Amino acid sequence: MIKKYAMNKIFVSTLIFGLLLLFYLVPSPSFEVEINEKDDNKEFENVVYLLDDDNYVSRVISYYDETDIDKVIRNKINILINGDKNLDNFYSLIPKKTILKDISVNKDNVYLNFSKEFLNVNKYIEESMVESIVYTLTEINGINNVYINVDGEKLVMLPNSKKVIPYPLTRSFGINKKYDLDSLNDIDKTIVYFVKKNDSGEYYVPITKVSNLSSSKIDIIIDELKSTVNAQDNLSSFISDNVVLEENKIIDDKINLVFNEYIFSDSSKKTILEEVKYVVSQSIFDNLDVKEVIFSTKEHNNIVSIKKK
Repeated sequence: MIKKYAMNKIFVSTLIFGLLLLFYLVPSPSFEVEINEKDDNKEFENVVYLLDDDNYVSRVISYYDETDIDKVIRNKINILINGDKNLDNFYSLIPKKTILKDISVNKDNVYLNFSKEFLNVNKYIEESMVESIVYTLTEINGINNVYINVDGEKLVMLPNSKKVIPYPLTRSFGINKKYDLDSLNDIDKTIVYFVKKNDSGEYYVPITKVSNLSSSKIDIIIDELKSTVNAQDNLSSFISDNVVLEENKIIDDKINLVFNEYIFSDSSKKTILEEVKYVVSQSIFDNLDVKEVIFSTKEHNNIVSIKKK
């Protein structure tokens, strides 16, 4: 019995030794461990409107990592006061020493209370300053109306020109206004987006055409985008003068724009430039109550669809 126990013990010891020897002599397989770190510093596009070298209030993109509405608004206004080091080709419009004292958000309304330094704005850019504030804040989903106070008092007119401010301030206030009036009757505003370039790349500029309403807004938009006058002002659209809008139809918050073949940048591939898609669709969204723009031709339906963000 003792002999059998001893033999078993020797067998087990030999087996363990053999396994250990095998472990050290035979290389173990290598594994690549993929570690996915949580992105706690995710940044979001922060659209603001600043002044470019040609004095156009321009749509440019900064970035932020906030989601709280008050902090988002403060971040935007801070850029409108102090600028952004990443946007060194653009200029802020609110006087530098201005302090945003209070913010109040109620439904689709935002109420801003600035310090008295707000009134020190240069007389040549005071209207552009208001345009910048309104367009910057109404880029926030759900914000449609802006109210401005200075030291707790409603700002009823521009500081220098004394032009009355129409409340609530909405995008209908206009931006980069250009006037083409024959009379003071039937005046209408149409917002049209263009492309501009500087050393940093492309950006977009909305222009408000103030005119006597004689055509549909869609026709005005396409005509303006094709206009050589705007091209002379360094405003581009990348839309050929040969482009014709054959027809348009609105159904269920969607508008189908049917162009001729000149809408294509490459007719063999049936491609439309990104810049063309943007200036057309954004101009439509700012003027018509639709949520989707569809580009088509007579031969090719639904080439591309752009949805309102």
